[in-house]
Amino acid sequence: MLVCICKGVSDRRISEEIRRGACTVKQIQDGCQAGTDCKSCVRQIRQMITTQAKAAHEAGPQPVPAC
Repeated sequence: MLVCICKGVSDRRISEEIRRGACTVKQIQDGCQAGTDCKSCVRQIRQMITTQAKAAHEAGPQPVPAC
């Protein structure tokens, strides 16, 4: 689903940025340009950051696979 219509950025792309460590709207903007034009999607981006951070916290630390 498109979150940022102006830049054509999907929820999957934003989630990918969050998984890579983005934890602020500015970091999302720098990573994929979402929220840099009309800014109407910034509220949804913030919500995605909060939701995914909470889910990661509840899941606890993830084991690192052996190489």
